[in-house]
Amino acid sequence: MSKKWKIKFADWFLRRYVAKRGRFQDKATFDPGMQFANIVIYSTTALGDFMFNTPAIRAVRERYPDAHITLVVHKKNQELVENGRYFNRVVYWDSKFKSMGPLLKSLRQFEPDLALILHSHQPYDVISAVLAGAKYIIRDNYRNGICGLEPWLTNYVFDYYGHFIRRKLELISILGCRTDDPSMEVPAPFPAGEKDPALCTIGFQLGASTQSRCWPVSHFASLADQLVAQHDNVRIVLIGAPFDEGKAQQFLQLVQDRTRERVDNRIGKTGLRQLLTLLGSFELLVTGDTGPLHLAVALKVKTVSLFVTADPRTTGPIQDLELHRIVHASRSGYTLPLEAEGPMGVIQPQRVYQEVAAHANLLPAHREAGSDSA
Repeated sequence: MSKKWKIKFADWFLRRYVAKRGRFQDKATFDPGMQFANIVIYSTTALGDFMFNTPAIRAVRERYPDAHITLVVHKKNQELVENGRYFNRVVYWDSKFKSMGPLLKSLRQFEPDLALILHSHQPYDVISAVLAGAKYIIRDNYRNGICGLEPWLTNYVFDYYGHFIRRKLELISILGCRTDDPSMEVPAPFPAGEKDPALCTIGFQLGASTQSRCWPVSHFASLADQLVAQHDNVRIVLIGAPFDEGKAQQFLQLVQDRTRERVDNRIGKTGLRQLLTLLGSFELLVTGDTGPLHLAVALKVKTVSLFVTADPRTTGPIQDLELHRIVHASRSGYTLPLEAEGPMGVIQPQRVYQEVAAHANLLPAHREAGSDSA
């Protein structure tokens, strides 16, 4: 069934359901001063999306300190939320219709008065909220703004141009929530990483959610060779998902022998909690627009982030700006020869090297070797 017909069927079904048994209330009855005893918050998509939602989740808890808050997330983000702040319990859901039954069973244990859908997939998110007993539903309609289920939404945001975090804060402003703090954070506890004072550890995030957001592996290799050749204390750590292992092997084949000796390949070898600890040990992370960038920003780790096909004004760092440098390049007919390995190739290794060396305060090798006599 197409998305259009799924939405039409969902609207038809919900009208008949609510007419008989639902608790759903007309949006005209909503009052920003209302207190809600039970709230459910949906954030069931990617890692980066969840991190963008953390300021709004925190603001909701501050607005309703006594509410019982249930967080609905995807299982893949479990290590970010287990025993986390700002919510009382976590329910895992993959946004699929076939798994809606267990979700509803869990949600009905604390029948929600308010459903806040920060990032999920329609129409099953709205259906599940109504069937769970929500009286009011607030949803980010995300891309095109019109989802077809607006009659079921007390408030929604569309045609918002700006950072995704501020978009979420704008969405919840109707609740009287604080909207002036866009800082992300990891809500769950994890072991802090420790920096090695004798080394400058630089992380390379080779992969991204789409190939169009991946900086070419050959560019990463050129950057690594230059860092190792120019600076004696540099150590490079590769991070990424298991499916990025092919990129890691390509990288290791391309770099010089001397560089390879200073590379630690951790791709596919860490869970999220281990990744958080590892990120905390970095002096700096070089990455495209992907989840680990937003984790590093939340952890106050320096970053050099690369943007071509994504817009840093919507997904780039917006907190602790002194810790983050953004390399943003545009595509043109002139840049096409640089895009053999992908559109991110328009950002050249030398440009990134200059940003990394300056941001990490790297000293030339000969100065490091003679520092005792300086």
